[in-house]
Amino acid sequence: MYTAVIVDRDYGSVSIKNQEYIKAEYLKRGINLRMEHYLTDDEIIEGCKDADVILGTGNPPITAKVFKELQNLKAVQRFGIGVNSVDLKSATETNTIVMNMPGFCIDELANHAASLILSLTRNTSYYDRKIRVGEWPKATYYVPKSLDEMTLGLYGFGGSAKELYEIFKNGFKTRVISHDPYFPEESKIDYDVEFVSFDEMLEQSDILSMHAPLNDKTRHIFNKDTFEKMKSDAMIINIARGGLIDEGDLIEALKSGEIRFAGLDVFEQEPIDTNSELLRMDNVVLTSHSAFYGEKAQKTQINLAIELVGNMLATGSVPLKYVANKDVVEKIKNIDFI
Repeated sequence: MYTAVIVDRDYGSVSIKNQEYIKAEYLKRGINLRMEHYLTDDEIIEGCKDADVILGTGNPPITAKVFKELQNLKAVQRFGIGVNSVDLKSATETNTIVMNMPGFCIDELANHAASLILSLTRNTSYYDRKIRVGEWPKATYYVPKSLDEMTLGLYGFGGSAKELYEIFKNGFKTRVISHDPYFPEESKIDYDVEFVSFDEMLEQSDILSMHAPLNDKTRHIFNKDTFEKMKSDAMIINIARGGLIDEGDLIEALKSGEIRFAGLDVFEQEPIDTNSELLRMDNVVLTSHSAFYGEKAQKTQINLAIELVGNMLATGSVPLKYVANKDVVEKIKNIDFI
């Protein structure tokens, strides 16, 4: 029997009930699943010496040390899209497949971003907060702008960005621009989007929404310098990764009036620091890293976790679409990458 270990069961993105369901389905496929919660790579190493597969519901530290020490490890399965806490280079060097779930929640991400944008544009969260403490702020605060007179900037034009483009371009008649140096030139003709430079995106966007991975090139790409280039009444939306924004610089930009609004689902530190000034700002809407959350996405997530790991161990087949470290494909000869 194979052994699989969820190493961060309490992270919160996959319920214990759903983990138990996966465990039952794995047993049918000859896989014993343990549900643990480890905080460090040393704890992962100590608790996973017999593991064929490690699963991460969040971003557990799957470091070079983990890959070096766990000689039996065949694969790492993320329950989400990002793999920024997994050392992909070391995984490839040790012939370990890292699987993720690109595209499993693009509708939910786009809808969540839209909800943050509308909440800030129409002052709905502001009014709600004031009414709950006995005030009646009728037609006060910032005068809402019309969405058909605004420009939505998309940092990255992947799955969730395309869905958000559809909502705003075709639904609200908003002008949409994007900066994505990796988007294929031949595909641009399929979208009524202006592809612009990074600085042009900053300067022209009334709403700037992030849809990019976190890596060495993108970490803190939104900082004091970028905020200074944005419109003073601009809004920034982040449903991607907290590390894309220098949070300290964002707070100062909001306080000084460099930009007006922020809608954030992700943060540099999660849960957010209870002393963060973001918690006391009326021009900020916060959600708890839940943009991926939805009935359809949840079903897809659970089914993928069962099928990807189950098929890899039982039949030796892995869809290439779900392999994060694609360099490993040339190294492993006993797996059929389809």
